[in-house]
Formats: sequence, structure tokens, C-alpha cells
Amino acid sequence: MATDPLFGWDLTFKTVEKDVKRKSDILIAFIHWNMTKRGFRSIGIGDERTLTGEEEKSELLPSGWNDKEIYTLRYVLEDKLYILHGINTDDNLVINLLRTEDIFVSNVAFKVYDSIKAMHGSIDKLIPNHKDLMYTIRRDLIDTVTQRPTTTVQTQTTRDNTNDRQLENDPLRVPPRPLPCVNPDNHDLWELPSAQLPNVGRSDLDPFAPGAGGMIFNPFGPRRDVENPGLGIPGGLPRGAVPPGARFDPFGPPGAGPMPGRRPPPDADHFPPPGFNDHMFM
Repeated sequence: MATDPLFGWDLTFKTVEKDVKRKSDILIAFIHWNMTKRGFRSIGIGDERTLTGEEEKSELLPSGWNDKEIYTLRYVLEDKLYILHGINTDDNLVINLLRTEDIFVSNVAFKVYDSIKAMHGSIDKLIPNHKDLMYTIRRDLIDTVTQRPTTTVQTQTTRDNTNDRQLENDPLRVPPRPLPCVNPDNHDLWELPSAQLPNVGRSDLDPFAPGAGGMIFNPFGPRRDVENPGLGIPGGLPRGAVPPGARFDPFGPPGAGPMPGRRPPPDADHFPPPGFNDHMFM
């Protein structure tokens, strides 16, 4: 003989019938009965998310379960705490079931006046579509929370480490290219370049660079002859033409101007020597 799917409902409703104040109370009692059939036990009201281990478990609804407009009931299943919230809004009852271990929530919503047709009587008078409600409560509210495995940090970390090991052991994996001017064994982006390369432009990128030149040529740097600021200018500049400490961009590259004791190169604007004619204007 098959077990009656409604076994226990009459007893549950008789224990709370005198406390029913509104139709949503009957829906909460019906949900509570479905949860106790699945192994949930009530441990009181409130939204406290900790367990002491001394809570008294019961199949009955706790005292004061419908004293407020918002329903907040605490349950235990397999030593895990669950909190049932019920909120009346626009003739709808929105139900949330929270698994406090990982803050996972399931939810359903019922139209109160379409679901509850009477305040007293048998379940066929109270909830004519009780079979549909039982299926929705089991599938969308209870099974969604109880049958979904919990995720822990340890599981996530183990999965990430496994992926890292698979990448390291992949024979087709192309090793990363070393960064320019960086020791591949160190991978330090702030490491100074090798001695063979000029340390140019470092101070523009690194405010803590030790005395390196920027991207703009410094005429007073160690590679510039401070005593001859006019290098690159035919005939040079007179001494004192550039004030000390002033920023000066030379007219030509260093070393292109005349050096002391040497004959300056001919200027392209000089007159041609006598008898020279290149016929460039013919």
C-alpha cells in the first residue's frame, strides 16, 4: 500500500489553526510541513546565522512564528543551518530559503489569494491546487538548496593548483619570451640594464632612477662638454653665452664643431674658389 503523500498535514494544521491570522499563515504552515517531511527540524524564529549545538529541534512551528508581517524561521538539516524568510508584497508571498554555510539562496513566490481559498476545513478546501504547490516547493525551494553541493575555498585552491601543474607539464607550451634588459632568471622589471647598453631614458620612467639621463639630451650631462656649449656651431659660442645651469639644446651633434687647435671645416655657404663653375644654374 502506497504511503499517503498528505500524511501528517492534518495534525500539523490542527496545531496551528488557532494561531492563523491571515491566508499567508496557511501557506507558511504548508511549506513548514513540506520541509519537515524532507528532514528539516525547526529551532525557533529569527535570522541568527550561528549554531550553538544546544538548540531544541522540533517538527512543530515555534511560538510567535506569525507575530510579525515578515516570517523568519530557523531550521536544521544534517547539522547545517537554514533560514526561511517570507515577505508579503502585493498579494504575493515571496519565500527565500538560505543555506548559511555558503549563503546560497533558493526562492519561490505564490499568489496568496489564488493559492489559499479558505481559512478552515480540509486541505482540498484550503489549498485546492496543493499538488502543484507541493511540487513547486520541493523542486524550487528545497531541492535547489539541499541537492546543490557546497563550494569551499580549499576545493577552489586545489583546482587552481591542478591547472598550474598541467600548464607546466604541457610539452606544447611555449615558454614566455624574456623581457628586454631584464635578467630572465630574476624577472625584476626594476633591474638596471646591462653594462653594454646605455642607460638612456630610465629617469623618464623611474622617478627613483640613480642619476640616469632622460629621453632629451642633457647638454650638461657627463657626455657633454660643459666648457664648450657651442659645439656643433661653426665658430662656436663665446664663453658665458649659456648661463650656468640653463637648459641648452645644441645646434648640432657633439663633436661636430671646431676643436681648439684644429682648422674648421669649410662652410657650404662660402664662395666657390676662383675659376670654379659647376653650371648648377644653367
